[in-house]
Amino acid sequence: MTQDITRWLTEIRTLQQQLATIRQERDQAYKSAANWRQLYDAEAKQRRDEVEQLKLTISTLRTELSALRAQQTDISVPAVGQLPDTKADLNTVEGLRTQLVTVLQQCDRLQKSLKAEQADHAETRKTLTTALGEAIDALSPDQAALVRQSTDNRLNPTD
Repeated sequence: MTQDITRWLTEIRTLQQQLATIRQERDQAYKSAANWRQLYDAEAKQRRDEVEQLKLTISTLRTELSALRAQQTDISVPAVGQLPDTKADLNTVEGLRTQLVTVLQQCDRLQKSLKAEQADHAETRKTLTTALGEAIDALSPDQAALVRQSTDNRLNPTD
């Protein structure tokens, strides 16, 4: 009988040790799960912040684009019918000089206006390209690959 009790006590101790080991493993699993949950929450918050930043960037770029479209260059190129009648002035050397100076001034003004428009266009293209690149980078790798593939197909059609 004492042998049975000894065996039972040994088995109880073994079961208690197993129970303690299992509880320790459970606690480690809970800690690991809490750590992963914290990492997931941090990543999700970072993604939400990035999305908000991208929305703000897109909004800013749209505002800039609207402002650029609304901005009218003050180029006042007269229509052919609106040119002053200079036939009388063209008969004299002094009239020709005056007309030449006027035309050269207008040409300079138009060149400056064209250069300003080209610079604005280049800046807009650069800004929009940067925003597009950032938006593509924000996509998941699979979505970004689809966008790049679609862009490549449009640039190099196989048809």
